[in-house]
Amino acid sequence: MARKIVKYRDYLKDQLKNANVREHWKAYEVPVKLAIEIAMLRQKKRMTQAQLAKKMGVSQQMVAQLENPEEETAPNVRTLEKVAKALGSELYIGFK
Repeated sequence: MARKIVKYRDYLKDQLKNANVREHWKAYEVPVKLAIEIAMLRQKKRMTQAQLAKKMGVSQQMVAQLENPEEETAPNVRTLEKVAKALGSELYIGFK
């Protein structure tokens, strides 16, 4: 029997119906989105992690950590400013 392919967005929507999952997701939503956004922007600029690291003046391992949403420490604003500058972008931080 073939497995049914489910889009991640649909899977997540279904999982978030569970209150426990929803609470856990909220704790990780910002770091996950941030890590994905950094990786996507870097790839859009056709840069490797090593190239971005060089422009930021940090190690490639540091860039890998920034792109890893499971990393224990969240980047500080100065680091995010370095990322934005190195990628020719602007950092925007806001509240809703």
